[in-house]
Amino acid sequence: MAGWQSEPFAIEVRKGETKAFCMCGQSQNGPFCDGTHKRVGGLPHIETFREDKTVYVCGCQQSGNRPYCDGTHSTLAG
Repeated sequence: MAGWQSEPFAIEVRKGETKAFCMCGQSQNGPFCDGTHKRVGGLPHIETFREDKTVYVCGCQQSGNRPYCDGTHSTLAG
């Protein structure tokens, strides 16, 4: 299976915290940006959260709602 893992990453975020999620798919620190996009193209998804919560970030890199999981991983052969 391509991607970082076959299920979403459950990430605890805090109000006011900013995260940079990889969108190029090449980060060695997925799902977080490690700057690889500077070499391969694209930009990270940067978000500052408005509340404490758990977010589910795509691990398979196939979600139609990246960086967030939309359940696509459950339809992929692994």
